[in-house]
Formats: sequence, structure tokens, C-alpha cells
Amino acid sequence: MTDTPQYRALSADEVTLDIDPKSFGFKTTKELEPLTDIIGQPRALKALDLGTGIKHPNYHIYISGLVGTGRTELITHAVRQRVLDDSIPDDWVYLNNFDEPDCPHAINLPAGQGIQLRQEMEDLIEQLQELLPKAFKEEDFGKEKERLRQVYRKRGDEVFDKLQKLAGEHNMTVQQLPDGQMLFIPLTEGRPMTQEEIEKLTPEQMQEIESHQDELVEMAGRVLQEQREIQRQLSTDVREVARKFATQIIEPMVTDLQQKFESPRLKEWFPRFKQHVIEHLNLFRDISDMPPQMAQMMAAEGQDAQQRFLEYRVNVVVDNSQLKEPPIIVEDAPNYRNLFGTIERIVDRAGRMMTNFTRIKSGSLHKANGGYLVINLMDALVEPFVWKELKRTLKSRSLEIQIQDPFSMFSSSALQPESIPLNIRLVAMGEPLIYHLLYLHDEDFREIFRVKAEFDTEIDRNGETGQIYGMLVRQLSDREGLIPFNAGAVAELVRVGSRLADDKKKVTSIFSHVADVAREAGFWAEQDKQKVVKAKHVHQAVQERIYRSDLVAEKIRELISDGTLLFQLEGSETSQVNGLAVADLGDYAFGRPSRLTASVGVGTAGIINIERESRLSGNTYDKSMLILEGLLRNLYASEQPLTLSASIAMEQSYGGIDGDSATVAEFLCLLSAISEVPLRQDLAVTGSVNQWGEVQAIGGVNEKVEGFFDVCRAHGLTGTQGVCIPVSNVQNLVLRSDVIDSIRKKQFHIYAISNVNQAIELFTGLPAGDISNPKTFHGKVMDRLSEIAELLIEQKMTDTGRLLWIPGTPLDMPSDPRPPLPGN
Repeated sequence: MTDTPQYRALSADEVTLDIDPKSFGFKTTKELEPLTDIIGQPRALKALDLGTGIKHPNYHIYISGLVGTGRTELITHAVRQRVLDDSIPDDWVYLNNFDEPDCPHAINLPAGQGIQLRQEMEDLIEQLQELLPKAFKEEDFGKEKERLRQVYRKRGDEVFDKLQKLAGEHNMTVQQLPDGQMLFIPLTEGRPMTQEEIEKLTPEQMQEIESHQDELVEMAGRVLQEQREIQRQLSTDVREVARKFATQIIEPMVTDLQQKFESPRLKEWFPRFKQHVIEHLNLFRDISDMPPQMAQMMAAEGQDAQQRFLEYRVNVVVDNSQLKEPPIIVEDAPNYRNLFGTIERIVDRAGRMMTNFTRIKSGSLHKANGGYLVINLMDALVEPFVWKELKRTLKSRSLEIQIQDPFSMFSSSALQPESIPLNIRLVAMGEPLIYHLLYLHDEDFREIFRVKAEFDTEIDRNGETGQIYGMLVRQLSDREGLIPFNAGAVAELVRVGSRLADDKKKVTSIFSHVADVAREAGFWAEQDKQKVVKAKHVHQAVQERIYRSDLVAEKIRELISDGTLLFQLEGSETSQVNGLAVADLGDYAFGRPSRLTASVGVGTAGIINIERESRLSGNTYDKSMLILEGLLRNLYASEQPLTLSASIAMEQSYGGIDGDSATVAEFLCLLSAISEVPLRQDLAVTGSVNQWGEVQAIGGVNEKVEGFFDVCRAHGLTGTQGVCIPVSNVQNLVLRSDVIDSIRKKQFHIYAISNVNQAIELFTGLPAGDISNPKTFHGKVMDRLSEIAELLIEQKMTDTGRLLWIPGTPLDMPSDPRPPLPGN
């Protein structure tokens, strides 16, 4: 371990952030534009450039790490700025398939023509409803219909006359009833016989009449069949006449409508539509002109005009008539129905569940087709069936609409609409962990998402930072009515952003946290009846946030003050030191001072980590203890074995502990116990250390310093108290104003160290020196370790415990450690 300059006491200017509000270039945020662009994220912006510019279908974009309110608006704005193709995607409509009604046609039309087609078809059906009944009531149609009736009536009379003539030959007459049945009545004296006369006939006469009737019945059957055929031919000819009249009306109207649209598939559909109308002219008849039975049936089923002409309706599932650029759709609730659409079902009056092609509803993927869809991937992952179907859809580039109802016993539908080709760029937002897990374990994810736009949680603090934070406030003002901030208040917000980033050279890019402080500062300014938020209001907002969440920390300080938690803030003691930890409650983190103690004795057990033995330590903490052992070997085991029995504990700690920030404290505490040199108790120390004694940076330095300061202030500031931190953490210090004031007044101190020797000199007042000089700290430690080794040799202690060794001859080892050869 190389020597370095002595520890350094930090000045008040080194532990805060000095910002000149005049450098911002504005007096209040009224002068600024709202924040709409992504700032300070060059990697993410380059990824967006690639994802929006490349044409390959599977270059979907994963937005990693962007958190906070307003992120969707920022992404939407960024994507909109990078859209290279300004073409508007087509509309999509579903039309009835007259050949296969269960497979409706999906037809695309230029933007705006979807609703145009729907309106044109509604107008056409309305005109046909008016024109066709009138055409069937016109004189020409009536004359033609009457002519046909006369022709076929004459043919019917001729057939009946044949039967009548045959009956006369058998001395009988024929009478046809209204329901079509025929009666054969015997004649007497040229008139029909009465019932009484028939009853007086002899059996022979009755037998003769019955034989004649049998012959006539056979003939009557043929006559009735001919009459039915004549009636059928009459109906066919009348319908054909109606078709001709209807065709004269429908043909030009459909032709005019067809010419308004260039879609090839629509031109194929119109002839089938025309044919269907001609074949179902009864639909266009007035109910008053319909046969009573048909009219009653339609009334019972509640069929209005829309239901009667349901097959001719146009279902516009995607309408892009209002778009001026490719669509950018944000789906906040990416469940199955919202993403992929559905087919709605209705229950008719009879309780039957029904559906039809007009019940097909589009989803976000349909609306974003030809553009961009923005979703939160985690929301999609937790929705049933969504992730699997989304992958299938993106890979096949085809959209199928199905009913997906996991809570229904009858979720299937007879409808199978044609699929819609999909041309979309998906922008999925999520956590970095989700990306890495899916990338490792889901091959489809790797194939689909080939662009990762990774957002940093912090950005560099430079001359534009004040402008950026001011624009954020202006955005809140426009959106939520937040009163303006002056430049001083914005400067205080920048300090908040730097404190959240734990770095004086950076500020947080999680603007939702800064926005919360800004809103609360605006509240306190309004309570102060101010029209502009000032720096004191931002400071008050920060203090109020701490006060609301500081209850647990205050309870711990009270326990220290009343002696429940043993803590010493004055004088010197051996084998103990004040360490610092951070308690994180989720919404609030605070520094919690802790006492570390060590005990050392003669033995070979090594260093016992009490936290580990009691299963209260995490892996990182255990690793730091092993590194500490390596540092001890490097310092003291170059010429002799390192043998001792020691234990280290964090006193009155009853929960789990992890992290390596207590390594310097453990090192000091253990060496103090070995050398019996006392350590200052008015100081606390935090820092990680490596095997060469270099002190490394730790996290939560602001909370740790402030936590010890609060304890010292509650106990009473003496002017000598302070905290020792790694020199690499100096750039992370953005302390509270009360701590800064105490440092400026020399009531509290912060010392920066770069290696353990500096910590030794600060806590002991002795020169660290080296192991060869018994007047230095390391010399005292070495002397004591040598005494322990000599005691072990004298007592011939064997290696019964855990022993730390270096290369060399170990204690009490046989001259030849190899096992004897067989036979020796």
C-alpha cells in the first residue's frame, strides 16, 4: 500500500452545489417554452433514429429505463419528430360475404373513403327503399303483371275444363274449394244430387259412382299438379318481371357508386351486392304490402330498417380520415380486447346469443396499422393471452380478430373475419431487467425487438440544465396550472435534481420526482399568497417532504439520545467505532449510525463474522469481510503466519445487513482491538476498501452524513464531531443547508480519505507508519500479532480452527507431510 497525502477536511463550498440563477438567462419560467423533447439521452435518441428509419419489419423498439410521469408524451413526441414517411395509411372496412356469410370481407380503402363508402351505401339503401316499392306500383309493372296473370289464368282454366269435361262424361260435376281441394258430385237430371238422394242409391249405383270418382281423382291430381306448375311459372315470371324493373333502377345506381371507388376488391363485391338485392326484393317491400304472415314475423322479431338491410351495411373498423400523419397510438391498457379487437355478441328477444360482421370492433393494433403503437410491456405481459398473441401477430404480420373471453363457457364465434395485413412499428416501454430476462429466455423477443433505446436515470449538469428544469416547470404550468418559478427557485430545483442523482456533476432525469417537489413548492407559494415560486418555497417543500417521512429516523435518534441504543459521541475507546448505514423505506431513505465492536484473543479461529454466523448478513457484506482478511494478509503476513481469533459485530442490529460500506470501520475496529490503541468516538466513518487498502466509493453518502449530523445535533454539537468519507464520494455531496451552515461555522466536519492509513491517522492521532517501526500504528499491530504467534508456538497449539496462512512454513507441521509408503 503506497503512502498518500494526509486526510483532508472539506470546506462548506465542497459539500454543496453553487449555482448562479443569473446564468439561466430568464427571470421566470413564463419566458420559456414547455419541455417536449428528450434531453441528454444521445444513446436513446440514436436508437430511436434507427428504429424509426429502418424498414425491416422486425425492428421494433424497446424503451429501457425511462420512468416517471410524462414519459409517454416524450416518447410520442420523439417518434413523431422521426417519422420519415408522411403517407396516411388506408382505412379498413368489413363487408358481408354473400357467398360465405361467416367469413366477412376485409377491404382497405384510401384514408377517408371508409366513412364515404358507409354513407354512400346508406344513401343507396334509403333510395332503394323508396324507389323499388314505387316501381312495383307503377302502371307499366301492374299491366305486365296483370297480363301474365291473365295468360296463366287462361291456362289454368283450360286444364280445369278438361277435368270438367271428363266429369261430365261420367255424369258428374267438379267443384273446387278455396283451399284447392276438389269435390266430385254425381248428377241427376242435369243437376247435382242432394245428400238425401245419394243416400237412397243402391250399393251397385254407389259402386259405379266410386269407380268414376277414382278415375276423376287420378285426373284431378294431374290437374292440381298442372295448376301448381302454372302458379309457379306465374310467380317466376312475375319475379322475373320484378327483377327486370328492379335492375333498371339498381344497375345505374350501383354503377355510379362503383365508379367512385378504385378498390379492385370492392369492384368485385358490388356485382354480388347487386345480385343479392335483386334476389331479395321482398326486403324492400312496404310492410303494409307484405303478406300478413311475413309482416307479423318481422314485427315479432323487431326487425327495423337497419336489421332488414344488415347484410348491406359497411362496418368501418379503421377510419383514418382525420389523420395528417401516420398514426401514433398509445395504449394505456394493453389487454386482449384493446389490442386485438373483438367480435361483440348480443342477446335477442328469444335469449339467443348472436353476432354479425357489424359487431367486429377494432383494437389498437388496427388503429396504429401503418404507424406506431406505444405500450408498457409489463402491462402486456401480465394480461392473459396477450404476449403470446402479440408475438404471433408481429411475426406473421397479420391481424386476426377473434373473441377472447376466458371467463365465458361459450367464447367461440361462428364468424371468422378475413385477416388484415399488419404494417406497424411497436414501441414498448419497460424496465431493463424485463428486457434482459426476455432476451435471454424468449427467442421470439430477440427476433422482434432488435432496437433497444436505453435511457439513463441521470444526465450531465451543464449550462443548459437550468433551462431544462425551467421548461419542465413551464410544462407543469401549462398542464396543471402551476404558478411560475423565478430563476432562484429553478436553481433550487436543480440542487434537488443533483441530490437525487447523488452527484454534483449530474442531475436526475426522472423528472417525475422533480415535478413532485415543484408541485409542492407551488402549493407553499400559494399558501404564502405569492404569484411566483421562490427558492425558499422549494426549500420548504424539501423540508416538508423530509418531515412527513422522517418519523422512523426520529424514533431512532430518540433511542440514541435516551441511551436505549448505546452510542458514544465523545472521547476515545478501543475496539469500537461509529459506522454508518442507510435505511431505505422505499419512499424515504435516511442515515442510521451504528456502533461496531471487535474482540481479539489468542487462537487460530481467524475473523468470525458474527452477522454471517447469525445469518443476518448478505453476500456483499460477507464478501467485504473476506476482502478485509486479504488486506490483513497483505499488511501483516509477509514474514510470518497471521494467527488470531477475532470477532466483529454491528451492535444492536436486529435486521438484515448488506453492502461493503462498513469495511473501513471494521478494519479500524479490528486493528484497534489488536493494538489496544483507542479510536475517536466523535467521528463516524464509511467506505469500502480493497485488498491493497485503497478506500472506495460507497452509496448514500448524503444520507449517511446527515444521519450522523442529526444524532450529533440531538446530543449536542461539540465542534470536533464529523464524518470520514472516501475522497471519491466528495463529488456526490449535496448536503442540507443546516449541515452546510454547521460546517461553515466549524461545528461539524467532513474528512475525505483515499486509503486506510489516512483513516488510521485521523482516528488514532498516530502515524500509520509500517510494521517495522513499533512507534507507529502498524508497528503496534504487528507487535501484538507477533506476541499471539509466539504464545501459540509456546503452547504448541495445533490448527484446530480457521487459520489465515501465507506461503511459508506453517506452525507445528511435520517435516515430511507426505504419507508413508506402503510397507514403511
